[in-house]
Amino acid sequence: MYRSFLSAAALAFALCGSAQSYVHQVMVLNEGYYDYFDGGGQLVPVTLGSYDPATGVYTTVATITGPRFGTDVLVDGASIYVAADDRVLRYDADSYALLDETEVLGVRKLAIWNDQLLITRGELGGLAHYFEARDKNDLSYLYSIAPADGLPFSAEDVLVHDNTAYLAVNNAFDLTNLQGRIGMVDLLAQTYGNEVDLGIDGLNPEKLMVKDGSIYAFSNTDFTGSSISKLSNGALDYVHNVAENSGCAASALVGSKVYYMEYDQNKLARFDITTASVLDTLQESPGVYGLIEDPINNVLYATTTDYFSTGDLHVLNLDGQIQSTVAVGVSPGNMALDVRSSTGIADNATAAFGVYPNPATDRIAFTGTMPSVAATLVICDALGQEVYRTQRSFTAAATLDIDQLAPGVYVVRINGGMGVRFTKN
Repeated sequence: MYRSFLSAAALAFALCGSAQSYVHQVMVLNEGYYDYFDGGGQLVPVTLGSYDPATGVYTTVATITGPRFGTDVLVDGASIYVAADDRVLRYDADSYALLDETEVLGVRKLAIWNDQLLITRGELGGLAHYFEARDKNDLSYLYSIAPADGLPFSAEDVLVHDNTAYLAVNNAFDLTNLQGRIGMVDLLAQTYGNEVDLGIDGLNPEKLMVKDGSIYAFSNTDFTGSSISKLSNGALDYVHNVAENSGCAASALVGSKVYYMEYDQNKLARFDITTASVLDTLQESPGVYGLIEDPINNVLYATTTDYFSTGDLHVLNLDGQIQSTVAVGVSPGNMALDVRSSTGIADNATAAFGVYPNPATDRIAFTGTMPSVAATLVICDALGQEVYRTQRSFTAAATLDIDQLAPGVYVVRINGGMGVRFTKN
């Protein structure tokens, strides 16, 4: 039922004359499995996948060999950025071609400010600096904040608000000296200052969120519990303990509620920021590893895993109930929405269409509004290379033979318009 609703919504967007936003895909970063205990090395590599909310189909679009794990994924315009252990990679959001790659040891989280890619870092044994900025267009180095500049500890999350980068400073790779601070980088002056100490109950902040100008931090303390903190105008308002037991961060701010893992019950719980108190525990929710909100479709995307062999992506309603599930990679810990604008039907050059079945084996059929005269159809592979071109007319039941294509991910365009992605089995 959920998938049928989204398919109808996607068609409505295509037929509407005014611009509307829709979720084109949900990017899923699977950490894979690295054998730390028996010296087996990388048993399952890091992978990047794409989930299509309109069809419910998940496709692996990139395999990243070398990194021990992945730590973040971010979509900005036509680019997908991935943080993976010792490197940052940039992919094309349509073809998934690798555009740029650079070494960044201990990379943790990513954020965008203007043309800059902001990066936090952390690693066992220490690094020369824990925050840096790079050009988002080619990943070239711009500047960093060194310990001498005021940031001597590793940072996890980074959140941009009003020309300030807020950092979750936790020193998480030194478990005997965990920190609980929110640091601030003035992005205009490229300086660090105004650090706020969250105290002992705010140790190990892992996720930062913003609402009405206030900054909220979800902390895993010393892994014996979790807390939520609030900063207003650069000052600490409160730190509230919200859960017994703790683990890796899984939290999201949805409206006026922070959804977070209640590890003692292995369920999602909600904290109401308007009353600064725990609201409830969602008894029908799974114990999740990753969590993000889809405000356009009014759902949550959550992941579960056994950390070494399986991983699933779940669509949840806002009460935590599972609406649908699809298998993904191992340890899917981070996700990002690829939100685009649909401008409707202006002429043949902007004809909106879909294809089915997807994945397909030998033939695809076209749906939606097709050109009324002969048009140019082009298919590109995952590297962005053209593999098929034809000039043809479209009937009410137009199909295309794809037997000649090798198995993989492709993008089909008509008259140079918006591409539609499909998978050939």
